Amino acid sequence: MSIENNRREVNSTDEVSISTDLVEDRLRSDFWREVTRPFYETTPLIGSESPLEGTIKSRQVAGLQIGSVTFNAQRYNRDRRIIAWSGLDQYLIAVVAADMSGNFADTSVKARPGDICVLDLAQILQSDVTAGGMFSTLIPRQILAKATGHANLHGLVLQAHLPMTKLLTTYLGGVGDLRDQLSDGEAAAVQDALVTILAAALRGEQPDDAGELRPLSIALRQRALDFIDHNIQNPDLSPNLILRHFNVSRAHLYRAFAEDGGISSVIRDRRLDAAFLELTRTDVVTRSVSDIAFALGFSNATHFLRGFRTRFGLTPSEARRERPSGQLAPELQAHFLEFGKRASSLSNQQHETPSV
Repeated sequence: MSIENNRREVNSTDEVSISTDLVEDRLRSDFWREVTRPFYETTPLIGSESPLEGTIKSRQVAGLQIGSVTFNAQRYNRDRRIIAWSGLDQYLIAVVAADMSGNFADTSVKARPGDICVLDLAQILQSDVTAGGMFSTLIPRQILAKATGHANLHGLVLQAHLPMTKLLTTYLGGVGDLRDQLSDGEAAAVQDALVTILAAALRGEQPDDAGELRPLSIALRQRALDFIDHNIQNPDLSPNLILRHFNVSRAHLYRAFAEDGGISSVIRDRRLDAAFLELTRTDVVTRSVSDIAFALGFSNATHFLRGFRTRFGLTPSEARRERPSGQLAPELQAHFLEFGKRASSLSNQQHETPSV
């Protein structure tokens, strides 16, 4: 059954369980890599000879993706390739039950059991974790970003002993225990309350130079991003086109994107991401690399190749050869359901007794 069909079977009260315990030892590492691929490239820690192991329990409650994960010692890497391919653009709020340390977009991060760590899934990271687990939820970017003034939250850690951390942990656990379908109004209230508490806690952990945007810049930034995404294949897409479309000053536009390296960098990076997605898709008619680059507004092949390699660490031709074996469904719960079924199938095959 395809993931597309699986999506129609999933409702918000379904809990999907996946475990490498159902998979024979020799298949466990590859299986776990595929399960966790929307989030990371998962590998054993250096020097470890044990296969990757883990379990996931995931469900959708009150409009939120709630999950609990256990794992042995592992290394996680989220690079530009995974960010572009997965399409995940939320914040992952993780209550950690392991020791975690790593580099979150050039920021050193350490979290201990009981801490809450914020992962911005639009930013890169590399992290090592000891055997343990975490309880987490995904929060839509626009909701939390608006509540925190669009400050950079990637890698912020709320320590376990803080009162707000304890409150958040209890609240998340209560949301995760909900079993009945909530009304739309109740679900919205649950999500709003979580964001309010979380934003209040995070404001206390943000550095003084976090650089919150003013409301007008926030509104312009989101409208400009939407405009870029809808016009990504328009060869005339440029800062000047955006200035004319929204009738704003150059200073206002550049201030809204100062933390991103400027509006020109945002346009270039989103075009490169679109090129990567087309090169790695298996469900579209194949076009040449030059045709894809030209259609996305790159008139200079050398600049395109250089930018692509810088962003993704490989050439467009290499990206095409290393494309994923399948397409990730936009619905994350459907992805988990697919692998839950696959684990059960592998377990049944493993325990089948050959006929005499």
